Amino acid sequence: MSQIMLFPLGSIVLPEGKMKLRIFEPRYKRMVTQCLKESAGFGMCLIDESAGSAPSNVTQIGTFVSIVDFEVLEGGLLGITVSGIKRFLINNVVSEHDGLRVADVDWLPSWQPLTLSKHQAFIGERLQEVYNAFPTLESLYLHCFYDDATWVSQRWLEVLPVSCHEFEQLVAQPNCEAMLSYIEKAITKHGLLEPKPNG
Repeated sequence: MSQIMLFPLGSIVLPEGKMKLRIFEPRYKRMVTQCLKESAGFGMCLIDESAGSAPSNVTQIGTFVSIVDFEVLEGGLLGITVSGIKRFLINNVVSEHDGLRVADVDWLPSWQPLTLSKHQAFIGERLQEVYNAFPTLESLYLHCFYDDATWVSQRWLEVLPVSCHEFEQLVAQPNCEAMLSYIEKAITKHGLLEPKPNG
């Protein structure tokens, strides 16, 4: 078991994913300063409004991230870029004096790379279209693995609007198969995102 600092948000990054964050609250500035000083990371999880009040109103599963870039923004804000490393399961969470949450976590095994099948190739193709439409997302990555089912499914879950319950069900699985099925249904539900015919 390990102890990590938590940064709950309304969105999340998953392993191998990247995200830019603006840090302005003193407790999270303290967290970032400590991480940079100790070359450490922190945990990101979703805020679960149905789970009651803080500090326990977070999803049980989250992603441990490392800070790969930072900058000082206007108004004293900190801008950081984080990279997802591995998933964790929260066993206990407490608040420190300034409201920063610290959790005891167990690490979850990483999903292995998996090549998208011919039938599922459109899932990677549609993600590429999304990234082309929002170049700030694609610019975060040196390489995009649109043929890797694990990479693609995790990137989709970062941009799709999912409930905390759905998120936890999907990321708790031993592989990306359930997530791929969920994403395929979500994509094909919208007319302009229907898969192209095979052949």
